[in-house]
Amino acid sequence: MIEPIISQYQIADGWDDLRLWVQRVVMLPGSNREVDTKNQVETFLDELSNYNTAKKSGRGKQLICSISHSAYTVTEQMESAVLFTPQVYTNKQMLGGSNAKRNISSIAGVEMMLRQILMNQTQAVGKRFEDGKYRYLYFYPTYYFTPETNKFLHIAYSGIAQTRFDTSIRNHFITKDLQANLGKEKYQSVDALLIDEDLQHQKNLPEDDPNYKKDRTFKLSYPEDQPLTFYFMALPPEKPPGKDSDKKITNTASWIMPSWLAFAFPMILDVKTVVSESPIPPFNDGAEFEESVFLDSAPHAFRALVKQDKFRLDYILEGWKDNNKNYAAPLNVLTAAYGIHLDVNAKQGKSGYDANWGKFTELAKDFETSPLYVFSYLNRWVRKQGIETARIEKIKLYAYDFYPCFDPYVKYDKIQEKFIVESESSLNHPQKLTELYRRFYKANKKYNPKSNAVLKPIDIAAETILKAELSVFRGESLVLAVAAEVFKLMDRVHASTAEGRWVFNNKEREQERQAVLEFARYFVVDVFEKSFAGDRARLAGRQINLIRDTCEFLYRLENDKENKLQGNDYKKEDDSEILT
Repeated sequence: MIEPIISQYQIADGWDDLRLWVQRVVMLPGSNREVDTKNQVETFLDELSNYNTAKKSGRGKQLICSISHSAYTVTEQMESAVLFTPQVYTNKQMLGGSNAKRNISSIAGVEMMLRQILMNQTQAVGKRFEDGKYRYLYFYPTYYFTPETNKFLHIAYSGIAQTRFDTSIRNHFITKDLQANLGKEKYQSVDALLIDEDLQHQKNLPEDDPNYKKDRTFKLSYPEDQPLTFYFMALPPEKPPGKDSDKKITNTASWIMPSWLAFAFPMILDVKTVVSESPIPPFNDGAEFEESVFLDSAPHAFRALVKQDKFRLDYILEGWKDNNKNYAAPLNVLTAAYGIHLDVNAKQGKSGYDANWGKFTELAKDFETSPLYVFSYLNRWVRKQGIETARIEKIKLYAYDFYPCFDPYVKYDKIQEKFIVESESSLNHPQKLTELYRRFYKANKKYNPKSNAVLKPIDIAAETILKAELSVFRGESLVLAVAAEVFKLMDRVHASTAEGRWVFNNKEREQERQAVLEFARYFVVDVFEKSFAGDRARLAGRQINLIRDTCEFLYRLENDKENKLQGNDYKKEDDSEILT
């Protein structure tokens, strides 16, 4: 009835400003839009005019946006459109005025509306939402999505529910008897922990339903019948227990799970992945970057561990070589580092279990300094448990499974049960020192000896160099001084006035002297003079402690082999007696 009247007038629908903004700002791939200098000048003059007229009082005053100076329609911001407190202070008002409400442009209002929609999903407001530290995980096809692969990925994407690297994921790779498996097949089967097939049904149930499950990830609702060039989701960080947990979330903690998933999903779904702090996709499709994984501006802790930000598919579990330098497999590095962190730094308090990811940066820096810190952290775990030493299965886990993840020059041969160590490895000095002093000295107890009993030759050698007058003792004279002190220890061991067991009997003391001299020469020449550059401060600091911790656990591993060998010999003797 009123259509004939309406047709005579041009009535705005309220979206003219948005159409104009899209026309000015948004550029689509492949479009060759020429720069219109005249329109740019007019836009600038409109904004300048709005700014000048905003200073007027009375008639002719122009409202100005409190967020930007954009030349779009500006109105007072309603309380229902404010994200944080009932009103937010702004300095874009006239001094001495009584109006507390700020003004906002139509474009900024649309952006606020979109933020409100997002915040309604999180039930977080104000600063808590801004400090949420969500990280965005993007999935791109390796080549392209076929209808079948697109449907498969859509189902998997919709079911992704795991947002924390917790003990359940750790236990997937490490069994109860402390046997680790970081092979490709284990990563390909971890999807059972990451993807919940019933998530879509469970999250639509009433909240009071016992089967209700909240999806803590942010996902877009994609039509199932529409082919897509990529999927993406936002992952919230793991919140520590306690009322003020939001204040404790660090930037590093927010990258823990997204970084691990970025390396794991190419093994599971055959996709390329990108992790970023930006909700704007870094790439339009997978053809824009050759690599399979891209960590966009990751914190230093992750760059220290995985060494770079772009990775090919074969790098993920095999590592790579560049400029004659080997690099470890990044996915195994993260899995091992997370496992060690949960062992050493996680804690159980009154508020509940706390993974304590805030300390992960310290761990990453230590492992960047030297992979020998693996044994140092094992020693920390021992002290945390309040025990004399770790059980042999725990030592094997750290030495045989975790350590090679951080040292690309070391491999463990499970068939021969020994390390294969290249000359560039940090393990060379501790392994050689342990091998040399075990030729003439062993701790008095065969099973679970004390640390100071295990490391006596190392401690005496270091103490002798620290106390020696270097102006007198240098080179061969220092070697002889160290050998003399170690041999005095062996004299006391033979006389049963000091803890320890001798290997050579009294008739073989000359062979013992040669073994002691060889140990002293290696310690002084190769370790102190070459590796430590003759700096005695290193013998009293962290570097000698790293060697001590490593030598201790290498000794215990060799001791365990020896005990098993002797046990088998006793068993053979018993069997032969029964047969006779």
